[in-house]
Amino acid sequence: MYRHKKIAITGGPCAGKTTAMQRIVDEFTEKGYKVFVVAETATELINGGIKPFGNNPCDMIDFQRYVLELQLAKEKLYEKVANGCEQDTIILCDRGIMDNRAYINDEKFKMLLQEKKLNEMDILSSYDIVLHLVTAADGAREYYTTTNNKARTETAEEAIEKDRQTLDSWVGHKKICILGNEVSFDDKIHNVIKTIYEELGDPYPIQKQSKFLVDKIDFDKLKDKHLVKLELEQFFIEASDSQDVMVRKTTKDGNSSYSRTVKRDTSVPHERITTSKIISGREYEELLMNSDDKPIRKCRYCFTHNRQYFRLDVFDEPANLVVLETELTNECKDVKIPDFVTVSKDITDDIEYRNASLYRKVNGRRKNAPLVKKKV
Repeated sequence: MYRHKKIAITGGPCAGKTTAMQRIVDEFTEKGYKVFVVAETATELINGGIKPFGNNPCDMIDFQRYVLELQLAKEKLYEKVANGCEQDTIILCDRGIMDNRAYINDEKFKMLLQEKKLNEMDILSSYDIVLHLVTAADGAREYYTTTNNKARTETAEEAIEKDRQTLDSWVGHKKICILGNEVSFDDKIHNVIKTIYEELGDPYPIQKQSKFLVDKIDFDKLKDKHLVKLELEQFFIEASDSQDVMVRKTTKDGNSSYSRTVKRDTSVPHERITTSKIISGREYEELLMNSDDKPIRKCRYCFTHNRQYFRLDVFDEPANLVVLETELTNECKDVKIPDFVTVSKDITDDIEYRNASLYRKVNGRRKNAPLVKKKV
């Protein structure tokens, strides 16, 4: 019997939803789930020119009617496809239908539902879990920004109020998880992942990752495991003293997805904030147009062994490199290397095996040479 879960990711402006969704896609694809992403409908319409603000705005009620109509159609389509999949699936909704309620009063929202012959309880029950990420404006104001989303126009105070209204819109759902800014941004995203694992009933990773250099693999025994095979291609496209930007292509069964990841320094020494977002294949190719570099390429085998998660990376570039990564879980807190893998060295804290160091090696650059080379 396959598991099908539908998750709404919601919250105020600049809450980390985009990064959380990319991390969810990466995490659960590796674990064998088919993850579908229902893009945020309001932003989709705004970016397409249908706006309730600016020049020649449409009426807010009409705008919410358009959002509701398109959101219902998209979710229905994804549910149909997911239910036909012969594997575990997750439908990840970047905001859900109840979010519309935060932008109009209750009377008008109920009117829109009646037009579609819907009621609130039917809508709420269609989502297995609601994850509400609190806006950075509430508790981490120094990180609140409108520069990374053309559809975001709110001041910090407006963002806090919209965050409250959004959360109120979902009250009544059987399981709302509120993820605030009392912890670091990375911990906040980790808590999102942990919450989904708990909903699925699977052991969840704790934040300790170990990496080992591999000498030998018994591939016959490895093939006996349930494997998820991914092909990865990674480029650095930007680097400075304060931040690095990396893009990645991930291919599974001939289908590819693309992401852009930014790691930037904070005012705390040795602390970096990592943000990610899904991009299109076209955006990926455009971002590489100014680069003469070769990518890091590897084949990643993901599997479980003794209730522990492993990633076995067999590199094409740099050649002859094999690395085993493991994330300890709440059920397995000690590293136990599978008997079909022979490791020679613990490289968890070895900077020689970090992405930036491997990228320099692939492109024939010395240790302290610039990370990125632009096309002349």
